Amino acid sequence: MSFEDEWRDWHRAREGYAGADYGPAALESTNWLITEPAAVDGVPGLWALTGDGGIRGSELGTSGSVVTLRGGETIRFGRRELRVFDRDGAVALRVFNPRRPQRERFSAIDAYPPRKGWRLPAVFEPTPGERITVTAVDGQQHESEVAGRLRFELDGIPRALTVTRNGHGDLTAVFADGTNGIETYRFRFLTVAEPADDGSAWIDFNRAYLPPCAFSDQFLCPLPLAENTYTSSIRAGERAVILGR
Repeated sequence: MSFEDEWRDWHRAREGYAGADYGPAALESTNWLITEPAAVDGVPGLWALTGDGGIRGSELGTSGSVVTLRGGETIRFGRRELRVFDRDGAVALRVFNPRRPQRERFSAIDAYPPRKGWRLPAVFEPTPGERITVTAVDGQQHESEVAGRLRFELDGIPRALTVTRNGHGDLTAVFADGTNGIETYRFRFLTVAEPADDGSAWIDFNRAYLPPCAFSDQFLCPLPLAENTYTSSIRAGERAVILGR
């Protein structure tokens, strides 16, 4: 399969994921609860924290039944799907709705055409024990362990990309560049495959992708670090969400 065909398959999969019935474009609300039961828009019953990382719904329907949700569990009421969201011990109830207008209007993800020139060689330098402060779009901060830095050149200038590690063993980064707010969303995400034993790696900006908060403002995405913010324009990868009428 050619470089372009592989990219097109990746792009189609991204669009399928983004526009799925219960994909990121369907996130209707993120509800921060307390131990006192409270109503949640569009969902029957009253909802509260259990005190041990779960969420309890009560007075559901005429029977007054009770359900408890924990991380990884879901429940549906009609078309809406409820999920538990845990951010550093703070628990919220997320509501996904396939009939959310932005999901129903989702058409595609605009992206730059793939170019091999945006697949850049890099050298990975691990930084064991280093931690950084990550700020989310709502201003909340938390510490995260740094996996290391990828050293590469952009427009002939030496650059560094600070990366963390996800649960699948890949390196991940949030970055910003000169296209943001003009040609692309305000920042983008990037996944880099595990480097070789000698530290060599490839940064493929063609696979730069939109964060979940580009599809719903109810997501709490991390913002790019200052060191991952470039003045150069990286015209590669996903650009913006396309909504139809």
